[in-house]
Amino acid sequence: MKKFVYQVKGFEFVDTDAFGIAWEQAKAKAAELHCPIFRLVIKDDKVRQEVYYNGGLFNSIKFMSENNVKVF
Repeated sequence: MKKFVYQVKGFEFVDTDAFGIAWEQAKAKAAELHCPIFRLVIKDDKVRQEVYYNGGLFNSIKFMSENNVKVF
């Protein structure tokens, strides 16, 4: 089972549903703080680091730039 840990400026929201309650909480906090949302995807002891992009999707942080990350 995958675990999703959304990170917003020191706040963390955890869920097993990719776009469940934790996602909604992270969006609200990011809008309040006007910042991007990062997440860790954890499965079978493997951790993937992602950020939410302007195109409306999460992808690896290695593609991240100031111009392509969604600021809520």
